[in-house]
Amino acid sequence: MDTYVLTYAAFNGLLVGAMLGGIALGLSLIFGVLRIVNFAHGSFLMLAMYAAFWLQKLGGIDPYVSVLIAAPLMFVLGYFVQWFVIGPLIRRERALVVEPVSALLLTAGVYILIDNLALMAFGPNVRSTPSLVQVTSLMVAGFPLNTFRVVAAVAALAMAAGVSLWLARTDLGRAIRATAQNRDAAAMSGVDVPLVYNVTFGLGCAMVGVMGCLIAPFIPITPQVGLSFGIKSFIVVVLGGIGSIAGSLVGGIVIGLFESVASQFVATPTASIFSLGLFILILLVRPQGLMGRK
Repeated sequence: MDTYVLTYAAFNGLLVGAMLGGIALGLSLIFGVLRIVNFAHGSFLMLAMYAAFWLQKLGGIDPYVSVLIAAPLMFVLGYFVQWFVIGPLIRRERALVVEPVSALLLTAGVYILIDNLALMAFGPNVRSTPSLVQVTSLMVAGFPLNTFRVVAAVAALAMAAGVSLWLARTDLGRAIRATAQNRDAAAMSGVDVPLVYNVTFGLGCAMVGVMGCLIAPFIPITPQVGLSFGIKSFIVVVLGGIGSIAGSLVGGIVIGLFESVASQFVATPTASIFSLGLFILILLVRPQGLMGRK
């Protein structure tokens, strides 16, 4: 195998991995604070992609500019889903923590509802959202890299750094971190835990909304597009360490790099199967994930 081809595949794998890590950031944050597996994570990504499509179709807004509209809308949607759908489950159990299986089934219902409503509203046809950016490739170290993937990867890294800084430096961010560490102690210290839950879920949806708009220019849009990304996000989050922002990026990069290089030797579907084998192997050695705590 040519060294140039392998190096080129590695560069592409890093970009795809960073993009996958960025998509998984919101899922990791939600689980780290609420201890809820959001099965509808991919559905929120799909909604953001459709938001970018319709903003361009109706208003002529470039997908990259639509981030400024779609991300706040996704925050509001996530806030109210937590408030009206998941919140009552928590209040009914009269506790600050909900049973994981109950929440999983509930968010699975949200996934089924959103995906089928999107199918009814938009139909099964594949849509595309081309960007006005004309430069489709960038030369990096002598390798032509897809501009849109580079933008998505850089944005994922920037978003992870920004959210980490916000969690560390702001009062609300510290309240979220305190709730994640010990929600009972946080509640006794005056933290409004239900509000923290709502904001965290909204923030997780806003983060996946950002990535949805950024990948819309090069990923075909269908009502089922979110499922594959949602499943991949679960793998990335568990591999990197559940609840770890940096772990999501590391897990995404490991999966993206492995699949990209492996696809040079075997078919792409087979490379995906091998990546699952790698995932299982790493968890056997380190069950808490690469950057997770026991």
